[in-house]
Amino acid sequence: MVNIFSKLKVNEVQPLTYNSKRVEFDVPPKLKFSFQSGQYITVRRNFNNIEERRSYSICSSENEPLAIGVKRVHDGLFSNYIFNELKPGMTLEVMGPNGRFIKKNEAKLLMVAAGSGITPIISIISSTLKNNTSAEITLLYGNKTIESIMFHKELDNLKDIFLGRLNVIHILSKQGQDVELLNGRIDQHKVNQLILKKMIDLEVDGVFICGPDSMINNVSDTLIENGLNESKINTERFYLGRKPKLKKSERTEVTAEIKSNIEIILDGTHRTFVFDKHNDNIIDAAQAHGIDVPFSCKGGMCCTCRCKITKGDVTMKANFSLEDWEIEAGFVLACQAVPQTEDIVLDFDAS
Repeated sequence: MVNIFSKLKVNEVQPLTYNSKRVEFDVPPKLKFSFQSGQYITVRRNFNNIEERRSYSICSSENEPLAIGVKRVHDGLFSNYIFNELKPGMTLEVMGPNGRFIKKNEAKLLMVAAGSGITPIISIISSTLKNNTSAEITLLYGNKTIESIMFHKELDNLKDIFLGRLNVIHILSKQGQDVELLNGRIDQHKVNQLILKKMIDLEVDGVFICGPDSMINNVSDTLIENGLNESKINTERFYLGRKPKLKKSERTEVTAEIKSNIEIILDGTHRTFVFDKHNDNIIDAAQAHGIDVPFSCKGGMCCTCRCKITKGDVTMKANFSLEDWEIEAGFVLACQAVPQTEDIVLDFDAS
Protein backbone atom coordinates (compact mmCIF):
# COMPACT_ATOMS: atom_id res chain seq x y z
CA MET A 1 0.00 0.00 0.00
CA VAL A 2 1.17 3.52 -0.84
CA ASN A 3 0.51 5.79 2.17
CA ILE A 4 0.93 9.12 0.41
CA PHE A 5 -1.29 11.02 -1.99
CA SER A 6 -0.06 11.74 -5.51
CA LYS A 7 -1.61 14.02 -8.11
CA LEU A 8 -2.65 11.89 -11.08
CA LYS A 9 -3.80 13.29 -14.40
CA VAL A 10 -7.16 12.10 -15.66
CA ASN A 11 -6.85 10.51 -19.10
CA GLU A 12 -10.49 9.71 -19.74
CA VAL A 13 -13.95 10.12 -18.22
CA GLN A 14 -16.25 7.66 -19.95
CA PRO A 15 -20.01 7.23 -19.34
CA LEU A 16 -21.03 3.66 -18.51
CA THR A 17 -24.72 4.14 -17.73
CA TYR A 18 -26.96 7.12 -17.01
CA ASN A 19 -25.58 7.22 -13.45
CA SER A 20 -22.08 5.73 -13.63
CA LYS A 21 -18.74 6.60 -15.19
CA ARG A 22 -15.32 5.10 -15.73
CA VAL A 23 -12.35 7.34 -14.85
CA GLU A 24 -8.92 6.43 -16.22
CA PHE A 25 -5.67 7.89 -14.85
CA ASP A 26 -2.20 8.51 -16.22
CA VAL A 27 0.25 7.06 -13.70
CA PRO A 28 3.91 8.13 -14.16
CA PRO A 29 6.30 5.13 -14.07
CA LYS A 30 8.31 6.72 -11.25
CA LEU A 31 5.37 6.26 -8.85
CA LYS A 32 5.51 2.46 -9.22
CA PHE A 33 1.76 2.52 -8.72
CA SER A 34 1.07 -1.18 -9.33
CA PHE A 35 -2.19 -2.78 -8.24
CA GLN A 36 -3.90 -6.13 -7.94
CA SER A 37 -7.34 -6.78 -9.36
CA GLY A 38 -9.99 -6.24 -6.68
CA GLN A 39 -8.16 -3.43 -4.88
CA TYR A 40 -9.27 0.18 -4.54
CA ILE A 41 -7.75 3.65 -4.43
CA THR A 42 -8.58 6.58 -2.15
CA VAL A 43 -9.16 10.02 -3.65
CA ARG A 44 -9.30 13.29 -1.77
CA ARG A 45 -10.34 16.85 -2.48
CA ASN A 46 -11.34 19.94 -0.52
CA PHE A 47 -14.97 21.02 -0.76
CA ASN A 48 -15.58 24.43 0.83
CA ASN A 49 -12.25 24.09 2.68
CA ILE A 50 -13.24 20.72 4.14
CA GLU A 51 -11.23 17.67 3.12
CA GLU A 52 -13.27 14.76 1.80
CA ARG A 53 -11.98 11.27 0.97
CA ARG A 54 -13.65 8.47 -0.93
CA SER A 55 -12.61 4.94 -1.85
CA TYR A 56 -13.28 3.72 -5.38
CA SER A 57 -12.64 0.20 -6.61
CA ILE A 58 -10.32 -0.36 -9.54
CA CYS A 59 -12.17 -1.70 -12.58
CA SER A 60 -9.25 -2.23 -14.96
CA SER A 61 -7.32 -5.48 -15.17
CA GLU A 62 -3.73 -5.63 -14.00
CA ASN A 63 -2.19 -5.12 -17.46
CA GLU A 64 -4.30 -2.06 -18.25
CA PRO A 65 -4.08 1.63 -17.22
CA LEU A 66 -5.45 2.39 -13.76
CA ALA A 67 -9.20 3.07 -13.91
CA ILE A 68 -12.07 3.24 -11.41
CA GLY A 69 -15.83 2.88 -11.67
CA VAL A 70 -17.95 5.60 -10.06
CA LYS A 71 -21.69 5.45 -9.47
CA ARG A 72 -23.48 8.72 -8.86
CA VAL A 73 -24.85 9.06 -5.33
CA HIS A 74 -27.66 11.47 -4.52
CA ASP A 75 -26.12 14.43 -2.66
CA GLY A 76 -22.72 12.72 -2.91
CA LEU A 77 -20.00 15.38 -2.96
CA PHE A 78 -17.38 13.35 -4.78
CA SER A 79 -19.55 11.43 -7.23
CA ASN A 80 -21.36 14.60 -8.30
CA TYR A 81 -18.06 16.41 -8.71
CA ILE A 82 -16.84 13.61 -10.96
CA PHE A 83 -20.06 13.71 -12.98
CA ASN A 84 -20.41 17.48 -13.27
CA GLU A 85 -16.88 18.85 -13.31
CA LEU A 86 -14.10 16.29 -13.78
CA LYS A 87 -12.65 16.35 -17.30
CA PRO A 88 -9.65 14.74 -19.06
CA GLY A 89 -6.47 16.68 -18.32
CA MET A 90 -7.54 17.60 -14.79
CA THR A 91 -5.89 16.00 -11.75
CA LEU A 92 -7.06 14.17 -8.65
CA GLU A 93 -5.13 13.41 -5.48
CA VAL A 94 -4.90 9.63 -5.20
CA MET A 95 -3.61 7.29 -2.49
CA GLY A 96 -3.29 3.57 -2.90
CA PRO A 97 -3.81 0.98 -4.00
CA ASN A 98 -5.18 -0.88 -0.99
CA GLY A 99 -7.56 -3.69 -0.18
CA ARG A 100 -7.54 -7.46 0.21
CA PHE A 101 -10.45 -8.39 -2.03
CA ILE A 102 -8.02 -10.24 -4.28
CA LYS A 103 -7.81 -13.77 -5.61
CA LYS A 104 -4.92 -16.13 -5.07
CA ASN A 105 -4.61 -19.18 -7.30
CA GLU A 106 -8.29 -20.04 -7.64
CA ALA A 107 -9.30 -21.23 -11.12
CA LYS A 108 -13.01 -21.97 -10.71
CA LEU A 109 -14.85 -18.98 -9.27
CA LEU A 110 -18.33 -17.84 -8.32
CA MET A 111 -18.73 -14.07 -8.38
CA VAL A 112 -21.78 -12.24 -6.98
CA ALA A 113 -22.31 -8.50 -7.46
CA ALA A 114 -25.11 -5.98 -7.12
CA GLY A 115 -25.05 -2.55 -8.73
CA SER A 116 -21.66 -0.85 -8.53
CA GLY A 117 -20.36 -3.92 -6.70
CA ILE A 118 -19.36 -5.13 -10.16
CA THR A 119 -16.43 -2.67 -10.19
CA PRO A 120 -13.77 -4.79 -8.42
CA ILE A 121 -15.42 -7.98 -9.68
CA ILE A 122 -14.93 -7.17 -13.37
CA SER A 123 -11.26 -6.44 -12.71
CA ILE A 124 -10.84 -9.87 -11.12
CA ILE A 125 -12.81 -11.59 -13.90
CA SER A 126 -10.82 -9.96 -16.69
CA SER A 127 -7.41 -10.60 -15.13
CA THR A 128 -8.27 -14.19 -14.22
CA LEU A 129 -9.52 -15.14 -17.67
CA LYS A 130 -6.53 -13.51 -19.37
CA ASN A 131 -3.91 -15.02 -17.08
CA ASN A 132 -5.32 -18.51 -16.43
CA THR A 133 -6.35 -20.58 -19.45
CA SER A 134 -8.16 -23.11 -17.23
CA ALA A 135 -10.24 -20.52 -15.35
CA GLU A 136 -14.03 -20.88 -15.32
CA ILE A 137 -16.20 -18.15 -13.82
CA THR A 138 -19.90 -17.77 -13.06
CA LEU A 139 -21.12 -14.24 -12.34
CA LEU A 140 -24.45 -13.59 -10.62
CA TYR A 141 -25.14 -9.89 -11.21
CA GLY A 142 -28.09 -7.93 -9.82
CA ASN A 143 -29.39 -4.61 -11.15
CA LYS A 144 -32.64 -2.68 -11.49
CA THR A 145 -32.87 -2.57 -15.30
CA ILE A 146 -30.78 -3.43 -18.36
CA GLU A 147 -29.92 0.27 -18.74
CA SER A 148 -28.44 0.37 -15.22
CA ILE A 149 -25.96 -2.47 -15.80
CA MET A 150 -22.42 -1.16 -15.37
CA PHE A 151 -19.81 -2.69 -17.70
CA HIS A 152 -22.52 -4.48 -19.71
CA LYS A 153 -20.59 -4.26 -22.99
CA GLU A 154 -17.33 -5.26 -21.31
CA LEU A 155 -18.95 -8.39 -19.88
CA ASP A 156 -20.43 -9.31 -23.26
CA ASN A 157 -17.01 -8.86 -24.87
CA LEU A 158 -15.35 -11.10 -22.27
CA LYS A 159 -18.00 -13.77 -22.88
CA ASP A 160 -17.28 -13.64 -26.62
CA ILE A 161 -13.50 -13.73 -26.21
CA PHE A 162 -13.47 -16.49 -23.60
CA LEU A 163 -16.23 -18.73 -24.97
CA GLY A 164 -17.59 -21.20 -22.46
CA ARG A 165 -15.44 -19.89 -19.61
CA LEU A 166 -17.59 -16.99 -18.40
CA ASN A 167 -21.26 -17.46 -17.54
CA VAL A 168 -23.21 -14.31 -16.61
CA ILE A 169 -26.60 -14.55 -14.87
CA HIS A 170 -28.40 -11.19 -14.86
CA ILE A 171 -31.00 -10.62 -12.12
CA LEU A 172 -33.23 -7.55 -12.65
CA SER A 173 -35.46 -6.12 -9.92
CA LYS A 174 -37.43 -3.51 -11.91
CA GLN A 175 -37.56 -4.92 -15.42
CA GLY A 176 -39.21 -8.21 -16.26
CA GLN A 177 -37.34 -11.04 -17.97
CA ASP A 178 -38.82 -14.11 -19.68
CA VAL A 179 -37.43 -16.47 -17.04
CA GLU A 180 -39.24 -15.66 -13.78
CA LEU A 181 -36.32 -16.88 -11.67
CA LEU A 182 -34.20 -14.05 -13.08
CA ASN A 183 -36.57 -11.35 -11.80
CA GLY A 184 -36.31 -9.71 -8.38
CA ARG A 185 -33.38 -9.33 -6.02
CA ILE A 186 -30.45 -11.53 -5.13
CA ASP A 187 -31.65 -12.96 -1.81
CA GLN A 188 -31.74 -16.25 0.06
CA HIS A 189 -34.66 -17.68 -1.93
CA LYS A 190 -33.11 -16.67 -5.24
CA VAL A 191 -29.75 -18.26 -4.45
CA ASN A 192 -31.39 -21.45 -3.19
CA GLN A 193 -33.41 -21.75 -6.40
CA LEU A 194 -30.35 -21.14 -8.59
CA ILE A 195 -28.47 -23.86 -6.70
CA LEU A 196 -31.44 -26.24 -6.96
CA LYS A 197 -31.66 -25.72 -10.74
CA LYS A 198 -27.88 -26.18 -11.00
CA MET A 199 -27.35 -22.69 -12.41
CA ILE A 200 -24.86 -22.13 -9.59
CA ASP A 201 -22.22 -24.75 -8.84
CA LEU A 202 -20.79 -24.78 -5.32
CA GLU A 203 -17.83 -26.94 -6.37
CA VAL A 204 -15.65 -23.86 -6.73
CA ASP A 205 -12.22 -22.75 -5.53
CA GLY A 206 -13.41 -19.35 -4.34
CA VAL A 207 -16.39 -17.01 -4.05
CA PHE A 208 -16.23 -13.21 -4.33
CA ILE A 209 -19.23 -11.11 -3.25
CA CYS A 210 -19.46 -7.33 -3.52
CA GLY A 211 -22.32 -4.91 -3.01
CA PRO A 212 -24.79 -3.83 -0.32
CA ASP A 213 -24.35 -5.30 3.12
CA SER A 214 -27.71 -7.07 3.22
CA MET A 215 -27.03 -8.87 -0.07
CA ILE A 216 -23.61 -9.99 1.09
CA ASN A 217 -25.03 -11.36 4.34
CA ASN A 218 -27.89 -13.18 2.59
CA VAL A 219 -25.71 -14.74 -0.09
CA SER A 220 -22.91 -15.74 2.30
CA ASP A 221 -25.30 -17.34 4.79
CA THR A 222 -27.15 -19.20 2.04
CA LEU A 223 -24.00 -20.57 0.43
CA ILE A 224 -22.71 -21.78 3.80
CA GLU A 225 -26.07 -23.39 4.60
CA ASN A 226 -25.78 -25.27 1.30
CA GLY A 227 -22.41 -26.72 2.28
CA LEU A 228 -19.86 -24.21 0.99
CA ASN A 229 -16.78 -23.82 3.19
CA GLU A 230 -16.86 -20.33 4.72
CA SER A 231 -13.11 -19.95 4.16
CA LYS A 232 -13.74 -19.77 0.40
CA ILE A 233 -15.89 -16.65 0.70
CA ASN A 234 -14.35 -13.20 0.10
CA THR A 235 -16.47 -10.08 0.60
CA GLU A 236 -16.21 -6.36 -0.10
CA ARG A 237 -18.82 -4.15 1.58
CA PHE A 238 -19.72 -0.88 -0.11
CA TYR A 239 -22.11 0.38 2.57
CA LEU A 240 -23.86 -0.96 5.64
CA GLY A 241 -27.45 -1.98 6.20
CA ARG A 242 -28.00 -4.24 9.15
CA LYS A 243 -25.03 -5.08 11.32
CA PRO A 244 -22.93 -7.89 9.85
CA LYS A 245 -21.84 -10.86 11.90
CA LEU A 246 -18.82 -9.46 13.65
CA LYS A 247 -15.81 -11.45 14.67
CA LYS A 248 -14.00 -10.72 17.93
CA SER A 249 -14.77 -7.02 17.93
CA GLU A 250 -18.38 -6.03 18.59
CA ARG A 251 -19.95 -2.70 17.78
CA THR A 252 -19.96 -0.83 21.07
CA GLU A 253 -20.28 2.68 22.37
CA VAL A 254 -16.77 3.50 23.53
CA THR A 255 -15.37 6.73 24.94
CA ALA A 256 -11.95 7.65 26.26
CA GLU A 257 -11.95 8.18 30.01
CA ILE A 258 -8.29 9.21 30.21
CA LYS A 259 -5.83 11.31 28.30
CA SER A 260 -3.46 9.20 26.24
CA ASN A 261 -0.09 9.92 24.70
CA ILE A 262 -0.27 8.59 21.14
CA GLU A 263 2.78 7.79 19.03
CA ILE A 264 2.23 7.18 15.31
CA ILE A 265 4.78 5.35 13.15
CA LEU A 266 4.21 5.97 9.44
CA ASP A 267 6.72 5.60 6.60
CA GLY A 268 9.49 5.34 9.20
CA THR A 269 8.59 8.67 10.83
CA HIS A 270 7.47 8.98 14.47
CA ARG A 271 4.84 11.59 15.41
CA THR A 272 3.21 12.15 18.82
CA PHE A 273 0.08 13.85 20.10
CA VAL A 274 -2.33 13.75 23.04
CA PHE A 275 -5.74 12.08 22.78
CA ASP A 276 -8.38 13.34 25.22
CA LYS A 277 -12.03 12.56 25.88
CA HIS A 278 -13.19 15.16 23.35
CA ASN A 279 -11.76 13.08 20.50
CA ASP A 280 -13.96 10.42 18.91
CA ASN A 281 -11.24 8.13 17.55
CA ILE A 282 -7.53 8.08 16.80
CA ILE A 283 -7.92 9.23 13.18
CA ASP A 284 -9.92 12.31 14.19
CA ALA A 285 -7.46 13.08 16.98
CA ALA A 286 -4.47 12.80 14.64
CA GLN A 287 -6.13 15.12 12.11
CA ALA A 288 -6.92 17.64 14.85
CA HIS A 289 -3.19 17.78 15.58
CA GLY A 290 -2.27 18.21 11.90
CA ILE A 291 -1.01 14.64 11.46
CA ASP A 292 -2.01 13.00 8.19
CA VAL A 293 -2.54 9.25 8.51
CA PRO A 294 -4.10 6.77 6.06
CA PHE A 295 -7.90 6.53 6.17
CA SER A 296 -10.86 6.59 3.86
CA CYS A 297 -14.30 5.26 4.85
CA LYS A 298 -14.09 5.96 8.61
CA GLY A 299 -16.70 3.25 9.06
CA GLY A 300 -14.54 0.23 9.86
CA MET A 301 -14.96 -1.29 6.40
CA CYS A 302 -12.15 -0.42 4.01
CA CYS A 303 -9.10 -1.28 6.17
CA THR A 304 -7.10 1.71 4.87
CA CYS A 305 -6.35 2.76 8.47
CA ARG A 306 -5.15 -0.70 9.55
CA CYS A 307 -2.23 -0.47 11.98
CA LYS A 308 -0.60 -2.51 14.73
CA ILE A 309 -0.56 -1.72 18.45
CA THR A 310 2.97 -2.17 19.75
CA LYS A 311 2.30 -0.54 23.12
CA GLY A 312 -0.85 0.01 25.16
CA ASP A 313 -4.43 -0.98 24.46
CA VAL A 314 -7.42 0.34 22.51
CA THR A 315 -11.04 -0.69 22.04
CA MET A 316 -12.62 -0.69 18.58
CA LYS A 317 -16.17 0.60 18.16
CA ALA A 318 -16.70 -1.68 15.17
CA ASN A 319 -14.83 -4.03 12.87
CA PHE A 320 -16.12 -5.05 9.47
CA SER A 321 -12.82 -5.93 7.81
CA LEU A 322 -10.12 -7.33 10.12
CA GLU A 323 -9.82 -11.10 10.40
CA ASP A 324 -9.59 -12.86 13.76
CA TRP A 325 -5.89 -13.60 13.32
CA GLU A 326 -5.18 -9.90 12.73
CA ILE A 327 -6.94 -8.89 15.93
CA GLU A 328 -5.02 -11.55 17.84
CA ALA A 329 -1.78 -10.22 16.32
CA GLY A 330 -2.56 -6.70 17.58
CA PHE A 331 -3.93 -5.04 14.45
CA VAL A 332 -6.71 -2.47 14.78
CA LEU A 333 -8.65 0.01 12.66
CA ALA A 334 -7.53 3.47 13.74
CA CYS A 335 -10.83 5.04 12.63
CA GLN A 336 -12.64 2.88 15.20
CA ALA A 337 -9.96 2.84 17.92
CA VAL A 338 -10.36 4.55 21.29
CA PRO A 339 -7.40 4.44 23.76
CA GLN A 340 -7.79 2.54 27.02
CA THR A 341 -4.28 3.18 28.40
CA GLU A 342 -2.17 6.27 28.97
CA ASP A 343 0.48 5.41 26.38
CA ILE A 344 -0.26 4.04 22.91
CA VAL A 345 2.07 3.26 20.00
CA LEU A 346 0.50 2.52 16.60
CA ASP A 347 2.62 1.25 13.72
CA PHE A 348 1.09 1.92 10.29
CA ASP A 349 4.13 0.36 8.61
CA ALA A 350 3.52 -3.08 10.13
CA SER A 351 2.26 -5.80 7.83
